[in-house]
Amino acid sequence: MSKAQHPSVPLRQRLREVGIQPSAPRLAIASYVWNTTSHPTAEEVKEEVEKTFPTVSLATVYNTLRLFVEKGLLREVQDYHTRAIRYDCNTKPHFHFVDSETGEMLDLDPKMLRISPEMSVLGKEFQITEIEVTLHGRRLRKVKNGHRARADSESNEMN
Repeated sequence: MSKAQHPSVPLRQRLREVGIQPSAPRLAIASYVWNTTSHPTAEEVKEEVEKTFPTVSLATVYNTLRLFVEKGLLREVQDYHTRAIRYDCNTKPHFHFVDSETGEMLDLDPKMLRISPEMSVLGKEFQITEIEVTLHGRRLRKVKNGHRARADSESNEMN
């Protein structure tokens, strides 16, 4: 799934639309998180942003990411294996797949998993406000003959 959530609106304008003053650090952080598919942690955002904005502090990154989440520009995603919080600019309903070998987190269209967002089977005494589904496993790689094989092709068993 593409990360281009705000392709037609310049970052400066998008930040202003939600009441955020577009400072240089905020623009650098926004530019990175909206143009990556990696679901970065705050530390990863800092590491990448300081390549072009060397004076950015980790506190500024955390505060900016928190502000973006509060304004609905990003979602926080808990990585239960590493206990880290990752940031996702895809704010539309979707699920995640985490590759247990690489740690890569991928967006999945909810239609791929036959899970109803309405969850009407729970009855009227429940009001669902959000569904968070994260699948964990191994991403299969294509091989020359068109069949799919695990990254460690010596093993044929699935865990």
